Amino acid sequence: MPHFNPVPVSNKKFVFDDFILNMDGSLLRSEKKVNIPPKEYAVLVILLEAAGEIVSKNTLLDQVWGDAEVNEESLTRCIYALRRILSEDKEHRYIETLYGQGYRFNRPVVVVSPPAPQPTTHTLAILPFQMQDQVQSESLHYSIVKGLSQYAPFGLSVLPVTITKNCRSVKDILELMDQLRPDYYISGQMIPDGNDNIVQIEIVRVKGYHLLHHESIKLIEHQPASLLQNKIANLLLRCIPGLRWDTKQISELNSIDSTMVYLRGKHELNQYTPYSLQQALKLLTQCVNMSPNSIAPYCALAECYLSMAQMGIFDKQNAMIKAKEHAIKATELDHNNPQALGLLGLINTIHSEYIVGSLLFKQANLLSPISADIKYYYGWNLFMAGQLEEALQTINECLKLDPTRAAAGITKLWITYYHTGIDDAIRLGDELRSQHLQDNPILLSMQVMFLSLKGKHELARKLTKEISTQEITGLIAVNLLYAEYCQNSERALPTIREFLESEQRIDNNPGLLPLVLVAHGEAIAEKMWNKFKNEDNIWFKRWKQDPRLIKLR
Repeated sequence: MPHFNPVPVSNKKFVFDDFILNMDGSLLRSEKKVNIPPKEYAVLVILLEAAGEIVSKNTLLDQVWGDAEVNEESLTRCIYALRRILSEDKEHRYIETLYGQGYRFNRPVVVVSPPAPQPTTHTLAILPFQMQDQVQSESLHYSIVKGLSQYAPFGLSVLPVTITKNCRSVKDILELMDQLRPDYYISGQMIPDGNDNIVQIEIVRVKGYHLLHHESIKLIEHQPASLLQNKIANLLLRCIPGLRWDTKQISELNSIDSTMVYLRGKHELNQYTPYSLQQALKLLTQCVNMSPNSIAPYCALAECYLSMAQMGIFDKQNAMIKAKEHAIKATELDHNNPQALGLLGLINTIHSEYIVGSLLFKQANLLSPISADIKYYYGWNLFMAGQLEEALQTINECLKLDPTRAAAGITKLWITYYHTGIDDAIRLGDELRSQHLQDNPILLSMQVMFLSLKGKHELARKLTKEISTQEITGLIAVNLLYAEYCQNSERALPTIREFLESEQRIDNNPGLLPLVLVAHGEAIAEKMWNKFKNEDNIWFKRWKQDPRLIKLR
């Protein structure tokens, strides 16, 4: 691999926390220059470019040190030095180590830059893989070509099977490259490994026949070819500059001021509490007004509205309208933006537009196969649809990519309660509190409710005191009132009835059904249940799975 050599981009800056990294090699913190050596600078740029994604040690060694004889110890020292430069501590971790995988920059990153020029199309030849079974080789070759051909709108042109299927010898390969002159080619060999297979893949740039990447991928028995296709797609993203299905979680805005407002808004959104979401709404609305041609604020605003509706602190119907408006605006700016497509997929499936939603999710996943945002939206979608096992698996994939995502952790807690029961939910809640969500009021209110359902009233009351009064609204208030009923039975009913009477549009909020059932009885709750069911209420699908409503099913 060639040495890392960043091309200067006019006015391009990476912004995170109070740092600004310029493409001229300078690093500023609170407007004061911070010394950063060339190797540390190069590693930091690569991590920032891949913000939200794992960068393997081999990739860093190849791109920063090139052909120099170095080992992982050099990289480890470089990462250690970079952490000291960024003044990392336990409370402020910038670089996450994923043992056996590599490193990831785990703080929000924004790029301030002028519009980038449109990239050119890259032509790729996929050669038949060497396998013991010729028929299987032809079938796999066809599947991979067909799968990667879906990326044609995004800058990748794949030569058809009819041209490459007989290209097996060195002579055949050289003749094909000479006649058609593709930019790159992929070759592979499948080696049996017990019941599984090891696939050895090489990505080669035809000009100079330069090997860009070599990787061995283990395929478990009966895994579909689409998994191998997705892995190859990710490798192409890393090896071929300019491809347009960009998986980076980097937001581009046009000024430092709008960038700072956006970062504050994203921070509040990620805190995922009633108060923080209200703050996020204000900041992100301000950011949209400051940078009306930037995609990221529209996507964040759409997610904010959906989150507030889910939390019961914004009218659900209006929230859906607002979320859809902002997601559509993002796609108008870039119709291939994966986050916007994922949001529209979620909105459409909530509205029971399953075919449209499925197509949008499929396109979003093609554009960004490894994205915590897309995993979260899709897991949320599966949860709402009642596909609890699949939802749990997808949310786990999201949390593997972004362990600090509060909304995903809380969604996992609800799924666990619905799917495997209250004991598992309490254990998971304790685990989440010991990690990243120790002060989150939604998590605390859920734990209070679970403990109260189990009769652990003293512990529940103790946890209740940790919840700030300014956060007791919407779903948090509902959880705490239900816990009060578990603790005090009939004595809690007047307070619950008063709360229900004060709620606007109670007939449009299935999240209140558990309280209606205990406060007004089975007959009235069943009447509301049937109303939601007959109206195909978009939020009813989520709440009808609640174990507390088993009498009404």
